[in-house]
Amino acid sequence: MREETEELKEQERAAILACQKGDMEAFEVLYQRYHRGLYGYLLSMLRSPHAAEDLTQDIFVKLFRQIGSYNFQAPFSHWLFRLARNLAIDHIRREKVRFSTSLDKEVDGDYPLQERLAGKSVPADTQILKNERASVVVKAVQELPEDFKAVVVMREWEDLAYEEISQRLDLSVGTVKSRLFRARALLAKKLKNWEKE
Repeated sequence: MREETEELKEQERAAILACQKGDMEAFEVLYQRYHRGLYGYLLSMLRSPHAAEDLTQDIFVKLFRQIGSYNFQAPFSHWLFRLARNLAIDHIRREKVRFSTSLDKEVDGDYPLQERLAGKSVPADTQILKNERASVVVKAVQELPEDFKAVVVMREWEDLAYEEISQRLDLSVGTVKSRLFRARALLAKKLKNWEKE
């Protein structure tokens, strides 16, 4: 397994070096390797398939122009996902993208997101309450600082492991856990205030 990983790293390094010299076939190798992961990452941040696809394409255009500046100091995936994160944040600020995916949808038989964040399930016979809570959670998530929002969506909605979030955001696992803890505390406080009203 480790030999396979080392072989993949060497193949990636060779593709990057070739791409830095203008080799389009090498660029296609990088595109095939990272397109899906970048799209999923951007979708988690933007909550819009159309915007995520457009921005994924923009990232690869930018990558082709800037790959010469990659110096192998950090893993290529970290460098690339940091580029994606920065472009996504710029896009969010510019377009004021809001989460549009319904958070009351059941995922893989698990409780919907707003129920998991609130720490309890909503009675099935109170659809109005459920809809109100969903809108409160969506609003609460939208109001989180960008750094917290990305971590919450990746962990709670996409169910990514801490290590994967760490790699995608180029943060330590400890920082991911800390941001998630703080984000959950903020959300819990907002939901508690809502329940008192």
